[in-house]
Amino acid sequence: MGTEICSQSLCLFSLFGFLTVDPLLKLMEVDSISKAVTDALHIIDALNWDRTFRGRSDLVTLARRVSAYSSAGIEGAPIPSDPRFDPDNSPMGALSQSALGITSEVEFQLKTFLKTPLQSWARLHSFIETGEDRGRPRTNNYVIDPLHIGEPLDFKHIESRMSNLVDLILKSKAPTLLVAAIAHAEFATISPFTRGSQMIARATSRMVIQSHELDQLQLLMPEYGFYKLGRSKYAKALVAYKSANLEGLIEWIKFHSNAISIGAKDRTLLIEISKPEG
Repeated sequence: MGTEICSQSLCLFSLFGFLTVDPLLKLMEVDSISKAVTDALHIIDALNWDRTFRGRSDLVTLARRVSAYSSAGIEGAPIPSDPRFDPDNSPMGALSQSALGITSEVEFQLKTFLKTPLQSWARLHSFIETGEDRGRPRTNNYVIDPLHIGEPLDFKHIESRMSNLVDLILKSKAPTLLVAAIAHAEFATISPFTRGSQMIARATSRMVIQSHELDQLQLLMPEYGFYKLGRSKYAKALVAYKSANLEGLIEWIKFHSNAISIGAKDRTLLIEISKPEG
């Protein structure tokens, strides 16, 4: 595989209609990518087999709230001392409320997502946008970019790139974690909506993982992992993905896999939070 995955303006997935070989399976031939994905998968397996968490349905809601606040935190919202608290009545509180709604809605979108991802994304966007643009792709090149990852895809190419992304999600036979990583980065860098695309991109990792039943206990916290690694590193990894070369792709996949690992390993946080005070 050469160092150039795609041009600056047209990513690998623009070629999906012309390829007979699943390009993500080819990526698994890159040792560093294969190792990052496999290592993260082993850590998720450890979570799924951890008897401490079996039967703890009370932790599922808590895990979602930690994840939601973490996703909002990446965009600048404050993280409450206890994720069981509700957001305050402020613009940043509204951002957290959107994240809480999106993260909870994922569970109800899993079957739909495996058939019509576009419908699920439109539904998630309704938690962010309440006006006439709700669920609709942008019709210009203006986006709200809280992480400053740079120019979005030209709006004229959104339809074709989103179609290719849907093909990726529904047809690729690559490991689920690799599909989740690429789907996340593609959605975030396409930025199909004027606002909220990056938050929905993080929810996309969650939907890919849960729709393939990789997170059996529903306690994995991908968004928490992204937050723990830091806003600047998250943005840097997305910019690396946008560079359209193999090195940038590797950097993003390793970052994503590391975040997933953190979201699985730091599960004891849920036990600590759930303990009664005193």
